[in-house]
Amino acid sequence: MSASFIQKDVRRVFLSGPITGCSQEQSSNWRQYVRERFSSGIITIDPTRDSVDSTVVSERELDEAARLHNLTHGKEILDRNRQDIARCDIVLANFLGAQRVSIGAVGELFWADIFRKPVIVVREVSHNPHDHGLINAIAFLTLHSLESAIEKINRFLL
Repeated sequence: MSASFIQKDVRRVFLSGPITGCSQEQSSNWRQYVRERFSSGIITIDPTRDSVDSTVVSERELDEAARLHNLTHGKEILDRNRQDIARCDIVLANFLGAQRVSIGAVGELFWADIFRKPVIVVREVSHNPHDHGLINAIAFLTLHSLESAIEKINRFLL
């Protein structure tokens, strides 16, 4: 077989980070930023690819129809994200600027750990709500800039 027929494997990075309570811009800009900077052969799996009402939070009083919608929607997201993490090669968790713990992103890190996927956590050096012993134990690396994470992932996966 000639070299022109050999195709390099595609590598997948799951982009974890806060969504609930964030604007569309807050949750998608950093994902677009890293997507544009990964080497060719690396694709991203973006949990924000479906339209999600991130303003719905658990503290708000909901009627029965809204509760049922949230349950169904949550189940769909849970199943999809779990499968996405199972098929990725690495998880990039961006917690820069987080004001509160992201329950969904923390759950994704536990799935990554169960599936033995390396996790790179990006957060401030101090005063980030995701600076926690369990997250620290799951993290393959903890970095303080997206640029450092992009560099590491590009070298790690290719």
